[in-house]
Amino acid sequence: MNSSTTRRRVAGTAATRSQLVVALTDVLATHGARWAWQGALAARDRWVVATDAADLDVWCDADSITDVAATLDAWPAARIADAHDQRRLRHVSHAVETEHGLAVLDLTYGDLRVGAVTLVPGAEVTADGERLTGVAAAADLLVRPLLRGRVPEVQRVDEARAGWAEADDQSRATAAVRWSDELSASLCAEIVGVLDGGLPADDLASRCRRELLRRTLAPSGVRAAWSQRHAVLPAGRAAGPLGLRTRGVVVVLVGTDGSGKSTVAEQLSTRLEHAGFGVRSAYFGMARGNLPGVGLARRVLGVAPAGDGAEPVVVADDESSAPAPAGVDDLALSTPEASLTVRDEAGSDDPVDPRRDLDHPGVRRLAAWYYAGEYVVRYLTTVSPGVRRRQVVVCDRYVYDLRESPWPGSMASKVLERVIPAPDVLVLPDAPVEMIHARKPERSLADQSAQQHRFRDLLASSPARVAEVRVDTSGADDDGVADVVAAVVTAAHRPRRHPR
Repeated sequence: MNSSTTRRRVAGTAATRSQLVVALTDVLATHGARWAWQGALAARDRWVVATDAADLDVWCDADSITDVAATLDAWPAARIADAHDQRRLRHVSHAVETEHGLAVLDLTYGDLRVGAVTLVPGAEVTADGERLTGVAAAADLLVRPLLRGRVPEVQRVDEARAGWAEADDQSRATAAVRWSDELSASLCAEIVGVLDGGLPADDLASRCRRELLRRTLAPSGVRAAWSQRHAVLPAGRAAGPLGLRTRGVVVVLVGTDGSGKSTVAEQLSTRLEHAGFGVRSAYFGMARGNLPGVGLARRVLGVAPAGDGAEPVVVADDESSAPAPAGVDDLALSTPEASLTVRDEAGSDDPVDPRRDLDHPGVRRLAAWYYAGEYVVRYLTTVSPGVRRRQVVVCDRYVYDLRESPWPGSMASKVLERVIPAPDVLVLPDAPVEMIHARKPERSLADQSAQQHRFRDLLASSPARVAEVRVDTSGADDDGVADVVAAVVTAAHRPRRHPR
């Protein structure tokens, strides 16, 4: 199965968990991984028919995890957790959209561990086809749940005993010595007694849990536990749809008129709500004169609305012509900064200040600061509350508009981008410019082409905290929003990083 076929099978809300199991099996086989399902024999089948957020647990060898995880990233699947500290359990978790919401694939690799306690080293893990065998099966089916504070169901205990019985004497003796060192001799004796057919004491699970806590807080374990504190600490009120700790996410859509921002925003909001996230919308464009005081200021100062009077011609990087910035209320100017050349009346293409021929420069400078202040208020009253409530805030346009309108290169835009936090995910709906122009023919083809080119440059500069995503809105991609959903789910579950 090639990667494009896998992507079509697992992306989008039409995917089933059965398809995910088949696709994951193919990925593991393609990379030649040594792997096995974890849990009871029926765990995989129960997960396939479930509709909750339970994980599908898989073990694989450490040599294969990099390639396997990278393939899952490209499905697209949201990487919601990864832990690589060799002093603790190592695993990579992905969330994938299904018809019942998000489903989680949790890949443990290397040593079989619970926190800082080693149960079976990776080199000694044995598997028969798709199942753990021998001591590895006994550790996974019985010791792992005991250390997590619960006695497993009878069927799972019986399967653990079967795995222990099929192991050779040397493997069992080695495991017993290791568990005595990792836990205590008394706890190990009780665990081995259960594996040999005895009944577990009522308080065995609680004592195992306390021992795990002691190992975690020991000098040798506390530093590693602190590095994974976001996963170790209970989620509590910060729990998201998957029961894991989440945070608010800011998603910004940019693009010239007709690129498909509204369509992508609507599809994205619907998909995220279906996945269980709270979503709110925010508009950051320069509304045409309906901001407080703009209309009055224009009348008092005698600034004509956009379109009145002659306008200079601006030539962008691709040598196409477009109207230069006009009135402070022109929505078409809400584009990121670009390398501009102003052609004078003699037709020279020598680079000059793009602000040279703009009318009312003093008013424009003042208007840039006005808009900067208005953007700050809009962020504080619309975006920030959503982030505090751990919602996904989908913004139509953002502060990048101020880079060239109403005063190109204004210091106000530079200050504003330092004051307003960068978005977590930056999205550019994109399509051939002829298709964009057909949707919005009131704008010139050259103008739209130049603007869209500048938005592509914006994405290439990597201003977002987590990801920049280009969405094909031409109709060629059957599920272009899937990459955005994956980026948002990842951002909700991972700590922020500084802009790159």
